[in-house]
Amino acid sequence: MNLGIVADEIERDFGRALRVGTSLGLRRYEIRFLKSGRAPMCDPRELLEVEHQAREEGVEITALSPGLFKHVSDAAGFKQEMNELYPRVIEWAKRWKLSGLIVFGFEKPGATEENGDLVSSRNPPAEVLEWITQAGDRARTDGIQLMIEPEPVCWADTWTATSALIRRAGIPSLQINDDPGNVAWMERRDSVDEFKPIASLIANVHVKDLKWAAPGSGKPKFVPAGEGMIDYRYHFAVLQQASYQGPISLEPHMDGSVETIRRCKRAFEDLWNSATCG
Repeated sequence: MNLGIVADEIERDFGRALRVGTSLGLRRYEIRFLKSGRAPMCDPRELLEVEHQAREEGVEITALSPGLFKHVSDAAGFKQEMNELYPRVIEWAKRWKLSGLIVFGFEKPGATEENGDLVSSRNPPAEVLEWITQAGDRARTDGIQLMIEPEPVCWADTWTATSALIRRAGIPSLQINDDPGNVAWMERRDSVDEFKPIASLIANVHVKDLKWAAPGSGKPKFVPAGEGMIDYRYHFAVLQQASYQGPISLEPHMDGSVETIRRCKRAFEDLWNSATCG
């Protein structure tokens, strides 16, 4: 498996992140935050420099995470993002020959990173499905996948909630950006029972682990895979059984140091190579 990393998990200066990542053998990079802001709504010169540095180093940009729909909670916000942010994202996605974009599943009213796990995603309002369907239709026309990342502040906050919205929309351009850490953050457990049924919808994977914390206790403590509550051996075995071939990226949510990234990379490799559902 050709492992990658979310570049700003090392640092927002892509050139420096690239030097650290390549020194550890990482050849795939997701672009999210850069020095001048969240891509691609940042300084275009910095995006061009990322493109140049990736080409010169011979590494692959695997995904773009512009934060689409993460903080959208009404029709006006959805319309604004589709009219102003989405076209620019598509422009750069096509320029970089990406097959998919990481997006989110619309903000639950009153949900924050501190309390999102206490705000239920059951029975999302009808407009949430309407927005996801509209966005999926637009993406299908543009020839790109929208990979919805479960996130505690959003209606798509677990594998079950995310897959239910995707299946109700019934549009093949909607898939899942699998993030077991975010799902465990939301549910305060490793919900392995929910994972296998949605494996066929996965188009991108983020890897991070976390220590258990009580519901409503805010952001958890993140650790390398295998040092927290997630059974990554099982998780990776399911992906392998599903013949998953898409990108997998480290997203440690830790300090970005060389040693931390090395620890996370080694942990992934050990768990991937010893994956089992037993």
